[in-house]
Amino acid sequence: MIQIVLGVIRRKRQYVAALIANLAIACMGASMAWTSPVEPKLKNLAESPLPTIPTATELSWIGSILTLGSLAGPTFAGLIAYRFGRKVALLASAVFYLTAYVLFLTATSVAQILVGRFIQGCGIGFAITITPMYVAEIATDNRRGALGSLVQTYITLGLLFDYVVGPYVSYGAFQWIQMALPIVFILAFIHMPETPHFYVSRGNYPAAMRSLAFIRGEHVSDVQGEFNAIQFSVEESMRNRGSFKDLFRNHANLRALTICTGVVVFQQLSGINPVQFFAQTIFEKTGSGLPAELNAIIIGIFQVVASVVTALIVDRVGRRPTLLASAAGMCCSLVALGTYFYLDESGSSAAGSLSFLPVVSLVAFCFMFCSGFGPIAWVLLGEMFAPNIKSLASSVVSSICWTTSFFILFYFSALGEAIGSHWLFWMFAICCAVAFVFTYIFVVETKGLSLPEIQARLNESAQVIESKSGVGKY
Repeated sequence: MIQIVLGVIRRKRQYVAALIANLAIACMGASMAWTSPVEPKLKNLAESPLPTIPTATELSWIGSILTLGSLAGPTFAGLIAYRFGRKVALLASAVFYLTAYVLFLTATSVAQILVGRFIQGCGIGFAITITPMYVAEIATDNRRGALGSLVQTYITLGLLFDYVVGPYVSYGAFQWIQMALPIVFILAFIHMPETPHFYVSRGNYPAAMRSLAFIRGEHVSDVQGEFNAIQFSVEESMRNRGSFKDLFRNHANLRALTICTGVVVFQQLSGINPVQFFAQTIFEKTGSGLPAELNAIIIGIFQVVASVVTALIVDRVGRRPTLLASAAGMCCSLVALGTYFYLDESGSSAAGSLSFLPVVSLVAFCFMFCSGFGPIAWVLLGEMFAPNIKSLASSVVSSICWTTSFFILFYFSALGEAIGSHWLFWMFAICCAVAFVFTYIFVVETKGLSLPEIQARLNESAQVIESKSGVGKY
């Protein structure tokens, strides 16, 4: 029986490696939601490590400076991944996380917390840039979508971890508990292999062969055909080594960059990060009958469920239909949420009878985000670019993603006060509607395709049309 179980695990090593690699993404989710339970503690001098309560501007910076670190991280992550390997770059993310928590533990000023949040953001920049790359390079073509979707699953697990633990422990205890995540990641991931693609790019063919055989759980002779395909693909890309100009001069690269950038920008314009970062604060505004921290936990649970479901179906349903359904669902949820705030802020008596609407709307919004735009953005980023340009492209797209996120987070509270919460969420709904149109027109289907097939499809100039099955074709 034990031998049978070990045999199954050996054949599924790509799953094991992907699950462990994504622990860096769980650390990312925990970092993103850190402000949700911590902000109320910072506003309470009895719980705060600070001598004074932070101002509204300082709290905005504590929430948003994370994205500036996330913006700085991808550039260095791409360079390290190219020169030293994907594994080294991912392990580096854990060092950033641990450093941040040490700063939080010893914080006596807002400035020290800001430095910690920036460093935390650098860890996010490394994790979100390298993890999709690592997973895409170890996954088989028919499992790439499912394993790539684990990014969003692990983000939501990290968020849920904070929502469940943060409100019920002290500020200091919360930081110690958070440190456990990157430590577990280091101890587990250090035993995982480097990707065969990286070894081939460095000319180390024996190591590439051993890595591929280990990941597939097969003898070296049994993976020769797949190794030859990887070697051809990587070396062909290396002969045409990519530069920043090649992102725009090569038709396939430009099209992939347009698609991936558009998807991640609309991902941020949906308003997901303000909801995740300030979940408790938003629920306190709604006056829901349930405690704000319990509402946040409910959202976290639904996010995890949606992410798991997506990981199971994305390779069957496809990327385009999933994105289209996600955009439509988010739009409807945000319209409903904005309508509640409009009724509430205008003093309508109807708001009292609709007290359930904010919770239902936010749960639906987060569910639809985690079933489409959340995971698929990173799946596309990991599978659309050739190896010679993938590190650079990942850095550029991630940087644009976090730049957008910074401005949304920093101005979220100010915009809500200036135009009202109802218009704020209606604006996010309009962005989701535009995201639906963008997806329908520009996003190509990559389900089950190898890298050469994806590149060939991107090089075609025909407009995407909708097939009877709902999957984009040419």
